[in-house]
Amino acid sequence: MSRAARVLVWTVAAGVALVLVALAVPVAAGVWPVAQVVAFRAVLALGAGVAALALLAVPWTRHRVLPVALALALGAVAQGAVLVGRSVPQQVADASPDATVKVLSFNTLDTVDAALLADLVLDHGADVVVLPETSERTARATAQGLAAAGHPMQLLTADGSTPSVAGTALLVSPRVGDYPVAEALPTRLGSLRATPADAAGSPVIVAAHPLAPGRRGAMPTWRAETRLVAQACARTPGAIVVGDLNATLDHPGLQRLGPCVDAARAAGAAELGTWPASAPRVLAAPIDHVLVDARAWSVVGFQVLPRTGGSDHRPILATLARR
Repeated sequence: MSRAARVLVWTVAAGVALVLVALAVPVAAGVWPVAQVVAFRAVLALGAGVAALALLAVPWTRHRVLPVALALALGAVAQGAVLVGRSVPQQVADASPDATVKVLSFNTLDTVDAALLADLVLDHGADVVVLPETSERTARATAQGLAAAGHPMQLLTADGSTPSVAGTALLVSPRVGDYPVAEALPTRLGSLRATPADAAGSPVIVAAHPLAPGRRGAMPTWRAETRLVAQACARTPGAIVVGDLNATLDHPGLQRLGPCVDAARAAGAAELGTWPASAPRVLAAPIDHVLVDARAWSVVGFQVLPRTGGSDHRPILATLARR
């Protein structure tokens, strides 16, 4: 190999290593297209690892581009280390079932019928249910089905400003508190803040659905709305913030949660993804969250539930206990 070729190989290797390690930090996770790539960290780790093995498996490439293969391997290890770290529980409490609050979130894509939703809530004994992209009609039918099954829930809804996307519904059991009204939050896809009648005994609950970073032009709104939702937790003592937040813990809005914690991260399940539901959980993006004020709540457990109905998201279930 000529000297110029060797310089090129080492330059490419340095660039690959720099990019992959930077994504493990991550750097510039709030800009296009880094935000989209870093959301699928497990896919990034798997892709880099497979590429490294492929280069090392062929004698011709093994000798000529060994530095590139090693850079890919280093990048795969860096991504994997982040995922392994997020699978280690931070603070998981023990509590009797009677002393816990179960919080379920499920972006239904407005394709899951009320009977299936009611069964999901009953099967897991959920006390707080947040349903982004769910019509008021479906949410109301779900509440009626739950009441008929002896599991009454209060219903609050918020419409978004995007006609093609259904709003967000919040169902709350009376055992959590009395929630007579809700305030709409300024997100395009519909979010609400429910304040209890007894502020001393029940938590403020935020059912949230910020805009997704699907287009370059949507990035400023996405950053602003995810920051708004995270601040709703950080600035509200005892708050529970739930929903499809369209962001992972790597994105700017969720990197600094103040006194709040992500329930999945606390339980050591933050490496498991929820979207798309067609992908294995280990490869999907973890964009559905339960955020809680850690001064008021301990995390008892967190699960990414099996695919349900025709939605492109998996449901999540967090079990919380008052401190």
